[in-house]
Order: sequence, then C-alpha cells, then structure tokens
Amino acid sequence: MIVKMTKIRIMGPKGLLPTVTDLLHGFGRVHIESRPPEVQKIDEILLRRFSIEAPALHDKEALETLLEQVKKVLLLLPAPAEESWPARVGTPSGVTDRYLKEASAKIGSLAARVDQLVGKKKVYTDERSILERYEKILQVLSPLISQVRESRDLDYLGIAIRIKEKDVIPLLEQAMARVTKNQYEIFYAQVDAEVLAALLVFPKGSYAQVKSLLWEENIGELRLPSSITNKPLGEAFKIILQKRRDLPRRIQAVDRELTALSGRWYGSLAELRAWLENKISEILISASFYETKMTFVIYGWVPSRGLEGLRRQLAEQSGGRVVIDSVPVDEREQERIPVFLSNPPFLRPFERFTRILPLPKYGTIDPTPYIAIFFPLFFGMIIGDIGYGALVLIAAVIVRKRFRGNEFIRDFASIFTVASVSSILWGVLYGELFGDLGERLGLHPILMNRMEGFLQNLYLALAVGAVHILLGVGLGIFTAVKHGDRREIWVKCSSLGLIVGFLLMAAGIIGFLPKSAITAGLLLVMVSVPLMIIRGGASAAMEIHNLVNILSYLRLMGIGVASVALAFAANKLGGLVGNVVLGILIGSILHALNLVFGIISPTIQSLRLHYVEFFENFFQGGGREYKPFKKLPHERSA
Repeated sequence: MIVKMTKIRIMGPKGLLPTVTDLLHGFGRVHIESRPPEVQKIDEILLRRFSIEAPALHDKEALETLLEQVKKVLLLLPAPAEESWPARVGTPSGVTDRYLKEASAKIGSLAARVDQLVGKKKVYTDERSILERYEKILQVLSPLISQVRESRDLDYLGIAIRIKEKDVIPLLEQAMARVTKNQYEIFYAQVDAEVLAALLVFPKGSYAQVKSLLWEENIGELRLPSSITNKPLGEAFKIILQKRRDLPRRIQAVDRELTALSGRWYGSLAELRAWLENKISEILISASFYETKMTFVIYGWVPSRGLEGLRRQLAEQSGGRVVIDSVPVDEREQERIPVFLSNPPFLRPFERFTRILPLPKYGTIDPTPYIAIFFPLFFGMIIGDIGYGALVLIAAVIVRKRFRGNEFIRDFASIFTVASVSSILWGVLYGELFGDLGERLGLHPILMNRMEGFLQNLYLALAVGAVHILLGVGLGIFTAVKHGDRREIWVKCSSLGLIVGFLLMAAGIIGFLPKSAITAGLLLVMVSVPLMIIRGGASAAMEIHNLVNILSYLRLMGIGVASVALAFAANKLGGLVGNVVLGILIGSILHALNLVFGIISPTIQSLRLHYVEFFENFFQGGGREYKPFKKLPHERSA
C-alpha cells in the first residue's frame, strides 16, 4: 500500500530550532523538502536558505574526524553478539571541544593498540600460510634429509618446479647423471596444485657443479620464508616445524586480546558511531531549512496518519510557540510527493520484488499484494512436487533462522517459505513426490497427471494467465478512474471487452461454453477494437498485445512439465542401474540438479510474468523515494 502523505510547514523562533531539529530526528517520519516550490515565489530578502554558522561547521569537522577513527576501530575489531554490548556509551547531550579531544585521545590510543594487534596477527597468519604450503614436503623430505645429514659423503639441494613446466624433469635427470656420473637420487613431493618440490641428493664433491647446473638450467632452489632463507635446508626445516607448532598459539593469543577489547569497547563504539552520524546529519539537514530574521521555516512531508502526533509533540516541546500547517499540493507537484510503501508484516518481504523496479508513482497502485499472491502461485504450479517443495521449505526455514539478523536474506527466506508451501499443495493436486515416486507409494493425482494430461495442463495455464491479465486491466481501469483520465478509461475498458470476447470465443470453440458464446464473443471483439482505436488513437491498438501476453503463461506448463519429466527420468535411470546404492546416488544427483534449476527458473519466469505481462496494464513507475529524517539504530536515549 502507498501511504497517504501530507505536505507540512513548520515555523517557530530561531532559538527553538535545535529543539525542533532533535524532535524531528527522533520522530523519524518527516521527509525534509530541500527545494519547495513555495520558496521560489518568495523574495529572498524575506525568506532565505538557512546558513550553517562557523561553530557548527567546526563541530561537524571534529565529529567527522572522530567518526573516521571510530569506524576504523570497529572495522578491525571482531563483532560480539549485540546482547553483550555495554548498556551505556556516555555520549554528551551537547558537543564540547573537551569531549571531542578526550574521546579522540582515547580512541586514538585504542586504535593504535588494535592496529598493532591486527598487524601482528597478519604477520603470523601470512607466515603460517607460507609454511602450510611446505607441510607436505616437510613430512616427505625431512626423514630423507636426516639420513643424508648423517652421511659424511652426501650433500643435497632442494628445488621447486612449476607443474606446468615438469617437462624439464627428464632433462634435469640427464644433466644430474652427467655431472655426478650417475651418483645421485631425486625425491619428489607435490607442494600444491602448481608447485612440485624435489630433493637432489649427490656426493659432497659435486655440490658446486650441481649449483652451477641449476643456475644454467634456470631452475630455482626451494624458496623458504625470508626469516630462514639463509639457513641450511635441514636446519631450516627444523625451524619451520617449530614455527608450525608455535604460530597457532600466537594467533590465538592475539585473537583473545582482540576479543577482550571488542567485549569492552565494541558496543560503546557502535553507539558512539550512531551518535556521531546522527549529530552530523542534524548539522547537514539544517542546510535544507529556511529562515527570516527572527524565525525558521521547515518544509517537508509526513504520513498523514502521523501528522497529529507530530503536532502534539511540537506543541508540548515548544510551549505552543512552534506551529505546523498542512500545505496544499498543486498538480505540478504531484510527481514529487515521496512514495512510502507500507504493507502488513506477512506481505512486507515481497516488497523486495517491487523495489527491483523504480517505485510506483504516488497515487497509483502498489503491486506488492498481487506479487505476494501470484508469485507463490506460479512458483508452486511450476515445481508442483511435494518432495521438492518440502526440501525448499526446510532450506528456507533454516536460512531464515540462521540469518535472522540480515533483513535482506530473511525476507527472501520468508518469500520462499510461502512459495515452497504452494509447491507442496500443487504437488498434492498433481500427485507428485520426487516425480512418480509418489505414485509408487500410493499417491494419486487429484487435479491431473502433468505427464499425461497435456490439454488439461494447457487450459489451466491459459486460465491462470487470463485471470492475471484481466486483473491487471481491471487495476488499470481503477487507476484511470481515480485520476479522471477519460481516454485511458475508454482504452482499458475496450481492452477488457476484447479479452473477454476472445475468451468467450475460445470457450465456445473447445466446448466449455455453448456455441452461442462464439457469437457473443465475436460481437464483443467487433465493438471493442474500433472503440479502442476511436477513443484512444492508433497507439491504443497496442492493447491487443494482451492476447499474446495470455499465451506467455504457457511457460507455466512448459517449464513445469520439463521439471517433472526430469524427475521421472531420475527415478527411471536410478532403477536401471541394478545396484541399489549406486541407483540411489544417481537418482539423488539428478534430483538435486532438477531442484536447483527448479528454484532458479520458476523464480525468473514468475517475476517475468509480473514485470512484463501483468505490470504493463497498470503499473506507473518513477516514484520519488520517501527518505525520512530519522536517527540511526544503536543509539540509546540519554
């Protein structure tokens, strides 16, 4: 529903402006108008834009500096559970230089400590990441190195070779045989998907020649972390093993200190951030106010149902010295009225789909309730399987619970909860449980068998499409009547007659209605088309496109049949294998693929039928978004 808005003008003594600004901020429902048309008609000498004074600008700069420090610390600290936040922040009721200096010093000291800890953790983590690459080679080569070191006659070198360059290995072995006179061994170990490490073992007298050979062949020695790069390979490996044991403990110690700092400071800093952002927004919003020599004037919009509450609060806070008036809205300003969508909680998640497009214009129709009805209907018609619907329902409930703090994810989980219930209900009507598995268990179709009832399926899809399009045309007629647009009324009524006429003819031809319905429908079409063109002009003939739009709803049948056919195929192939375990595995994989496509495709197609076929009959986009001047969350009142 698009909430009815009232344009307001608030006036009072300039000395009360801070009080009124704070009240409006806390009220949180006034959309401040920065360039109202009325002001352009008034001499600037009498009414001018409010100018932010130097002290306020100074406060703003100091607050912004402190805000950046707070944001930086919050970004680095791990976020604890909100319920564990401290109860108070201690933010002042007014901005003072002393408070800003003290807060900046405290937060600066905290930021330095957090920076130090985060930097230390990064060093440890990076080093652990490097060492982890060598974990496999350490396990394989360390025993060999120990044996080599015990021999007085043998020496060794480690090298690293890219997997994609492993063709060099035969050449290396030939060269080693030549240099060492066949007295060598090479042990290989794959470090990761890109690097192969090798340990070259050879007589001590050949060390210089092997080094020279590697240099000539452009083969790099095994690169170890910089802290031990100058150590002998055997000693380096011992150091690596020791560090691999120590680094996790060091990282855990840093994490514990960061968690302790977070537990002590995070909640206070989060509230301080909100307080700072709210104070800055109060200073900035004053640039949208107007003033005379003695008074201030604020223009804005408020939901009509909240006007009296705002008027009462202003009167109480100002002792009756601040007045609020309703301002008439002229026709030219209709498109500038901010659009505020407000729906019951069970419909609100579906606003996500409405907001994919530009907002509807003020005074038109909010399509959210209709999406909430028809999106689950279409989704369920396409999937139409008890098993798939149950899996989607379980996943949606888990996601909604897991991400209950994320409004975006929670809303979509709610949408698919409703859509999955629709899928289960349609599955009962179709008699489908993972394809024909339900039939094997004694489940029978109530409405029809989608694999066999082709004509029934086709008629159902066209009937649903006709209802949806007729509803859209009806909403278009309602909007035209509301705005007094006579041309549009004639065009939409003619379009309605055209669709009904064709439906009567079709019903008569296929035998749903008596043959007389064909004549009645033909007469209705013959009257509607000329009337549409005469009253609406040649462009109105585009309404005939609604007949093609109804045919678009056949996708509900086509995609649904494809989905059930794949489910049937999954069961069939699983049964043909001859091995129960393998058959279940194959069937499960095919069902999983079908489910993935069965979620994506119905979602896209259901939305397409709304945005393209349904909306074109009544939806008018381009509404101006309602942006109330309100405080950010996580700032508790003083």
